[in-house]
Amino acid sequence: MKKTSTYLPSIILSVLLVFSLMISAAVLLMDLNFTAGKLKNMASENNIDSKIYVEIEKYYKDKFNSSGIPGNVYMDAINDSYLKNCEEIYIEAAFEALNGNGKMNVTVPKNKELENSITDFFFDFAEKNNYQKDEKFEAKLNSAKENAYFTIGSFCDVYKFSTMSGHGVLPKLAKLYSNRMILTVCSIAVTVIIFLMLLVVKRKNKATALYWYGTSCTVAGLLGSIPGIYLVATKFFDSFSIKQAPVFTAFTSFMYKYSGYFIAVHISFIVLGAIFFVVYGLVKER
Repeated sequence: MKKTSTYLPSIILSVLLVFSLMISAAVLLMDLNFTAGKLKNMASENNIDSKIYVEIEKYYKDKFNSSGIPGNVYMDAINDSYLKNCEEIYIEAAFEALNGNGKMNVTVPKNKELENSITDFFFDFAEKNNYQKDEKFEAKLNSAKENAYFTIGSFCDVYKFSTMSGHGVLPKLAKLYSNRMILTVCSIAVTVIIFLMLLVVKRKNKATALYWYGTSCTVAGLLGSIPGIYLVATKFFDSFSIKQAPVFTAFTSFMYKYSGYFIAVHISFIVLGAIFFVVYGLVKER
């Protein structure tokens, strides 16, 4: 087994197999879990819509001194169901962008009750203060409605996809995401090829290939699971400084769930490595 002609190639292929296993796992897990449906379910499980409501309510309460518009003008016309719908529309628009050119095209759903509430406030204010309902008045009224939709949209975009789109990040990610199936297939194919190459190198004593398979699987499993377990155990992602509770919850919940899947896959690599070692031991004895 330790002949230079086969030992050195075995080490090189074994190292390559370690990284190909880890990359394949990461790409496959991202392909399976980074979807619109998964993010919607995660947001629903963590009651993100309720957290968005609290943030918007606080925003309008703080803004009252500068705008003069009471927060209840907006909040009485907004509920969790409406915010959840807005949130899901942003997620859907983001994945449409990722499957295209990366440019988001999203419109916050109309809320007639909200528009009527703003209109009633403006008209009541105009009547009480003898304010003329001219073009300037109409412009301010329309501006208040547009700002309301913009504010709601900015809070409902908990994954900040629109911000990434505006800064050119989403178009770059779109190039990878739209080709995710090709990347997944290629990474798995490379792993299979390395497995076969190890078998070819050990063709004169095929049983020893099991030893190298076991070594690569075990090392890959340890390299992937130990850091993942550390991140989860120490609640590493909780240390991120994100002021908005909905954004913080959305980000950390995704990272912890993905880390959990990543750890599980790499623990399965360790188990697979142990199986290879056991089979190798049995074959060697025979």
